[in-house]
Amino acid sequence: MEWNGCLSILQGYLENSPLIVLGSGASMPYGLPSMGTLAEEIKKSDSVISDPNYSALCTAMDSLGLEGAIDSVALLPQTLSEIRRVVWKTVNESDLSYFDSNPTTPPQALVELLHKVLAPTPNKVVIVTTNYDRLAEYSADQAGATTVTGFEGCLIKKLELPNSQLKMRRTRARERIVDIWKVHGSLDWFITPDGTVTSFPLIRSIPGTLQPLIIPPGKEKYSATHDEPYRTVIAEADNAFVQAGAYLCIGYGFNDEHIQPKLLAQISKGKPIVVLARTMTSACRKHIVDAGINKFLVFEYADEMHTKVYGNGWEETYDSQYWLLDNFLKIW
Repeated sequence: MEWNGCLSILQGYLENSPLIVLGSGASMPYGLPSMGTLAEEIKKSDSVISDPNYSALCTAMDSLGLEGAIDSVALLPQTLSEIRRVVWKTVNESDLSYFDSNPTTPPQALVELLHKVLAPTPNKVVIVTTNYDRLAEYSADQAGATTVTGFEGCLIKKLELPNSQLKMRRTRARERIVDIWKVHGSLDWFITPDGTVTSFPLIRSIPGTLQPLIIPPGKEKYSATHDEPYRTVIAEADNAFVQAGAYLCIGYGFNDEHIQPKLLAQISKGKPIVVLARTMTSACRKHIVDAGINKFLVFEYADEMHTKVYGNGWEETYDSQYWLLDNFLKIW
């Protein structure tokens, strides 16, 4: 397909403000760790090393990856808790390192993306993400928008999940709103021993007896989501997928059952989806390219000078790195 034809399809697909899905690939360019990096940090923990099945875990990590290893090796409860702590610490350190170096300049490509989606009526963006980091929040602040995450307050935030009255108040105020639904939790979320859910922004260590509310890789993420705040956050994300008219996925590999059922159901009904990926995962190919979806574009790295684009019944290689968000925004 000629480049102008590809551009025409892209413009048509995203003419209505799309829902944005952020996967780990959207954060890694800003120094956030990969699954491989998290696995290496977990291997170094003395508590993990003391687990009777540590050797089996390391072998499985090398062959199956972090999530597959945690699923396949029987680990002690305290080991699983330690893995959560190590994941939180590693991601938080990288997140704060980015913030400390860029306190007034959040990820500019994400900021530009938010401005672009906020511009039309109704002055709102919805982000659904599996990431724990705060890059979306940094970007929303830079865009001058009110961030809705399910927590209310300034520095010590309490759980106040959205209700019709709160939504109406914000609509009347004509706020620029960015909903950020973090289906696997956030670096800022914690639970107290008595079960109170709270949030502390930009905290540098886990406070006292609190436990971080992040769901680490592995099958635990499916049982943990029956509890708050995950249950309602996922319900909000599901509702957003149903209401959206189009979807823009950035660095998301299509390997998560919390996001996919509603998303895949909607695109199977004809809603368009655009995917930006460094490397298209086998799951992305299965659910998008090979699934008989009518309206899709997948932008993937081809080499240092080119991008490969997959569409319905065609694929083509074009000049430039349009799989990168900052370059993609130049053509959308």
